[in-house]
Amino acid sequence: MKVVLSADRTDEGTVARDWCGSNLDPGTTVIAVVGVSNTNEFVYGFPLFDAMGGTAAILEEVEQHYCIPLVDSGLACQTRLVHHHQAQALVEVADEENADLIVIGKHPHGAFTDAVAGEVASRLVHQPPCTLVVVPTTARREVAPSR
Repeated sequence: MKVVLSADRTDEGTVARDWCGSNLDPGTTVIAVVGVSNTNEFVYGFPLFDAMGGTAAILEEVEQHYCIPLVDSGLACQTRLVHHHQAQALVEVADEENADLIVIGKHPHGAFTDAVAGEVASRLVHQPPCTLVVVPTTARREVAPSR
């Protein structure tokens, strides 16, 4: 089985990684994908390429934060950096690898916030290239009453 994992160093990426480690069968191949736009803009927890030390440094960070814990769980892991926004990067890798599953995390909030923030989960849920697992981070936070 091949699984594409959204590796973005946010809470969402961490809960998605943990879900994989807890729920996938040993020997499953997980491809940890980080998307960086062609303009090298800030993408979900990764600073600009120059500040991070370039592609090699980002891949090392993904290896440390994603692959090592997954390998410790008995899974095979690869890293992939793709020059697209995160949602498009996940679709591209899923198509190239003929993936069985994409795993992403998501903070619970409303549709308006999803639309404004351009959330990866919201983009993928409408036209996923394969089965999609969306792992919630935490319960929706209660809004404090206004005074």
